[in-house]
Amino acid sequence: MRYALALLCALACNVACADDAYFTDITADVGISGGAQCAWADYDADGWVDALIGGVLFRNVDGQRFEDVTEASGLAGIGGFAVWGDCDNDGDLDVLSSAGVGRLFLSDGDGTFTDASDGLPDLPTISSRGVVWADLNGDRLLDLYVGGYEAWEKGVHPDAVYLNQGGAVFTEHWREVAGEMLSARGITAADFDEDGDMDVYVSNYRLQPNMLWRNDGAEGLKDVGYDYGAAGNPKSRIDYTDGVSYAICGHTIGSSWGDLDNDGHFDLFVGNFSHPPDYQDRPQFLRNMGAPDWHFEDMSAAAGLRWQESYASPALADYDNDGDLDLLFTTVYGGDFTVLYRNDGGWSFAEVTDESGIVTEKTYQAAWADFDNDGDLDVISGGRLWRNDVASGHWLKVRVAGPGSGIGAQVRIMLDGRTLTRQVESATGEGNQNELTLHFGLGDYAGEVGLQVVWPDGSRRTVVTQPDRLVVVEPL
Repeated sequence: MRYALALLCALACNVACADDAYFTDITADVGISGGAQCAWADYDADGWVDALIGGVLFRNVDGQRFEDVTEASGLAGIGGFAVWGDCDNDGDLDVLSSAGVGRLFLSDGDGTFTDASDGLPDLPTISSRGVVWADLNGDRLLDLYVGGYEAWEKGVHPDAVYLNQGGAVFTEHWREVAGEMLSARGITAADFDEDGDMDVYVSNYRLQPNMLWRNDGAEGLKDVGYDYGAAGNPKSRIDYTDGVSYAICGHTIGSSWGDLDNDGHFDLFVGNFSHPPDYQDRPQFLRNMGAPDWHFEDMSAAAGLRWQESYASPALADYDNDGDLDLLFTTVYGGDFTVLYRNDGGWSFAEVTDESGIVTEKTYQAAWADFDNDGDLDVISGGRLWRNDVASGHWLKVRVAGPGSGIGAQVRIMLDGRTLTRQVESATGEGNQNELTLHFGLGDYAGEVGLQVVWPDGSRRTVVTQPDRLVVVEPL
């Protein structure tokens, strides 16, 4: 009954508000389909971002429609949770799937791919729900952190790190050992401490603490989640499968890095599923307090996110082009619905779900991209592509070139006393990937825009440009 009433109310609102809704469902019009996790990327470098959804590759045709090119591209059977990145530094986007023992496909530069899985050791994860590209050892090659999930009440699979040796050859560098393995879901990465190397955040399920792996710059990763305030809110200890013991925290499905307060530092939204008992962590807004300690402060109480039991995968984006990052957050139980929250600044968020027109439920799919190149961000969620019809004001899109397709690069814009910060990232939430081209909303600002770009190897470049355009920034 709860499900039926909620669905009827949501559908009624959607019909009543359809004419002035923020987003329009154009799924049927453009020929895209599939509700599995989505990885956006312009794989054929034609200027239009494409979508890989549940092993099906949809090519974007001039922002008007999508065509299934899975067979023609050579990606048939890729499956699993996929992430794009230029792992061989030839200027083309390659793709990795964590399905089974793992599949790696290298771009041939003409819109087709060659299976290069022989260069990837069999992944020990068996069941994986998240994987991320990141240069972990500063050699300008993309490495891999692969999360291992579980077989319920039978065993937990290890996380593992694979270092890129060049030539599409990877070697296992580390894996979790028995007694320490936790049930990983989403994996995402950012240089949160701005020391020139990529750090990794692992969202763990089963009321387990999350892991914040701080990188020492030589592929040495140390979990600082507890010490830095990013593991959750630890309580009494419990025992779990395979001899694992841990302090109760939350059921985290996916998390997202983003500068939520425009202070130039990457904050963290932790996407916790939670049953009614209040000992289970609710979703968390964590503010990066910056130097010298780089610890996190919990700002959740002021943020105003209403509770739903089955929150799942978050994705951050400036949907209204006002300069700050807003939150889309999916749910996976019938009767719970995906929400959209507008960032009003000062760690205050206002729910605009009804106004948005977005009605989806029971989905882990949430990823943003400007598929029609009109200067605002559209979103795919719940097997539907939602076109943005509300954004106004000026904007800037930045495509960062360089090793690894620019993954890990950070871009900052100083604007009206704020520092708008974005990063090129390979994964967000649980198993999704936003468009690699970065998007900045500029609001009413129409003057010159100065960009500071910092690549993962520490190289920097400052560029001055005009708004309402795409700028490509090459390393010097």
